[in-house]
Amino acid sequence: MKAIFLALTAALTLNAQVAVPTTGGKFETRGINGSGGVTINNGVSTKPAPPTKTKLTSYFLLGEPRQWKSTDGRSLLGTIIAFEESVIEFDAANPAAAREAVEKAPPAELPAKPTLIRDDKVRLMVNKKPVEVPLALLSEDDRKYVDDLKARMPK
Repeated sequence: MKAIFLALTAALTLNAQVAVPTTGGKFETRGINGSGGVTINNGVSTKPAPPTKTKLTSYFLLGEPRQWKSTDGRSLLGTIIAFEESVIEFDAANPAAAREAVEKAPPAELPAKPTLIRDDKVRLMVNKKPVEVPLALLSEDDRKYVDDLKARMPK
């Protein structure tokens, strides 16, 4: 009798269902046989990876690199750049294809009248990143440099 009860209990246990939360409020029922109904694909992707979006941004240098000083004595090394920039976006299947597309991209063309000052700020390229600096924070010599550069810009 005990053997029949144990066999019956074992058979019922193997077919038991366990409720497992999949998200905060939803539950899914799965077997307790170990797999949980999940199939493993051994890292093989069934659909191809989407192409990588690559963006090529070109900045227009308007002067030579120089040491810029603020009114409080701090300084930074940078090059004055135009507020306009050239942006080209394209799809690439992998990094090698992205590099190839960048090499084949047409060169960016400087606008006929680049913007040097906008909202009383100039734009500097510092450590390969564009930074907007208020004219009021620049030293008198740097403001004079910006004014001279503005006078030489095409009208």
